[in-house]
Amino acid sequence: MPVIWALSDLHLSLSGAKPMDVFGDHWERHHERMAAAWDAQVGQDDIVLTPGDFSWAMKAPEAAADFAWLAQRPGWKVLVKGNHDYWWPSSHAKMAQLVPPRTCALKKNACRIGAVGIFGVRGGDFAPLTRYGDKRSQEEVDAWLAREEAELRASIAHLDQLDAAAGVPRGLRICLFHYPPIPPGRQSSRFTRVIEEAGASHCVYGHLHGREVGAARVEGVINGVAYRCASCDLLGFAPERIAEF
Repeated sequence: MPVIWALSDLHLSLSGAKPMDVFGDHWERHHERMAAAWDAQVGQDDIVLTPGDFSWAMKAPEAAADFAWLAQRPGWKVLVKGNHDYWWPSSHAKMAQLVPPRTCALKKNACRIGAVGIFGVRGGDFAPLTRYGDKRSQEEVDAWLAREEAELRASIAHLDQLDAAAGVPRGLRICLFHYPPIPPGRQSSRFTRVIEEAGASHCVYGHLHGREVGAARVEGVINGVAYRCASCDLLGFAPERIAEF
């Protein structure tokens, strides 16, 4: 039976522009360790969810080597935009020319792989990060989150269209976020009800890094949705099993 895996925030930079080992020795040649683990675990019919911060490239052509790496990995791949994915093109048509076969990139759209429906959004911080010099007001942050919620609903609407066109009962649904979809120490947010009403069984996100991410790492089953942080360094640079389908 095929398996759904998660491995987020790959932070590839095979052009050599930004090696990740500047953030610690555990990142040294992490792309090789991820490739070895991915190739050993993932089957050709499996799905790998990688929600955001795929490549450090600033422009799409600069990500060519990173996408070549992805093309060599087995399975279907599903991406959402992360806060560092500056290479992300401005249209679905341009994205289709960039990504390798059997790869879906979600922004105000969704994908259906077999009976699995996947929708998602980047998301955002729930308050200004004043400790990092964030000068935005709470009103500006709220406006940002409102735009992200609108994009999430657009992604869900597209998945509904795909399900209707398939003419079969709705199957397993998975939601992808880049940022954590729930504030630290909370059990809900403006996004959680939308995720629940869309019928998602799982919500996979990334963005968090470091050995001590604390309360920001909200995980577990909440109102029927299993939340999981899949940042690659938190998973030992190996895909983690989410579900079978």
